[in-house]
Amino acid sequence: MKLRTFVAPLLAAGLAMSSGASLVAADSVKIGVVLKTMSSQYWKIMAAGIKTAAKEHNVNLILLGPPSENDHEQQINMVQDVLSQKPAVLIFSPQQPTVAVNVLLKAKAQGVPVILVDTGMPASFTDYATFIGTDNLSAGRLGGQALAGLLKKGDKVILLDGTPGNLAMNDRIKGAAAVLEAAGMVIAARQPAYSDREKAYSVTQNILQAHPDIAGVFTGSDETAMGASRALLQSGHKAPVISVDGDHDALVSILAGDMYGTVAQANYEMGRLAVERALDLVAGKTVPKRIDSGATLTTRANAQKLLDFQAAIK
Repeated sequence: MKLRTFVAPLLAAGLAMSSGASLVAADSVKIGVVLKTMSSQYWKIMAAGIKTAAKEHNVNLILLGPPSENDHEQQINMVQDVLSQKPAVLIFSPQQPTVAVNVLLKAKAQGVPVILVDTGMPASFTDYATFIGTDNLSAGRLGGQALAGLLKKGDKVILLDGTPGNLAMNDRIKGAAAVLEAAGMVIAARQPAYSDREKAYSVTQNILQAHPDIAGVFTGSDETAMGASRALLQSGHKAPVISVDGDHDALVSILAGDMYGTVAQANYEMGRLAVERALDLVAGKTVPKRIDSGATLTTRANAQKLLDFQAAIK
């Protein structure tokens, strides 16, 4: 996976906005966007990147997302609503990729190209223009390597997954598990926590009762990590927690010493790139089938820089 520092998206955004070299004039171009949710910090930052690029290039933007990442039916209904408004391009992050197949076939039938962000579709489904996001297996490996470096052979670890069927989360956990097991760690428990703090809190409490000697935790998202960290703190149990995302609250927790680190995704960059590549499609340009937006291991040593970057884009 190509790693980039988290200041790169800001620099790239500035360059793109100043030059506009690869972008088509976007007067009256309608772009529909349906994200997994609009309520969590991660998706709000991605939405900020989308809105910034849309404003810069005069895009008629439709931006939607359900209240939580578990509202599968509502998300599909939102995609159908967007398609009824006949956008030039659909930008979409499916909560449940297998469930989204039919609605994406509907987009194809309407002649609406689809850009996937953050989460892709099953390998057998190729009816989309491009995928923009993190190499999630590599992100999981990166987090797993960091956690393994803090532990010793034989130590027990917890893996907290997202919603069952969420391919992005599944790949992160798979990548971390492979590295941790290869380093001699024991996977004491692997359970879904649905990218929800309260669920992660409860799941972690239950695991700690069965395995009080847990030495480390890896989670597929910062929301999950926040819940796991609270359970550890309340139980008086000290164990490093590493996650994936790079959200504000996780960065604050890292600086406070409650979490060890997060593999920060370039979610703002994902949003910005999605709009720009959508305009390229409208202009008839060829777009790569897969675009890696990058990820960076973020610990106490560099968390403040990412916080400053996030503050600059709000």
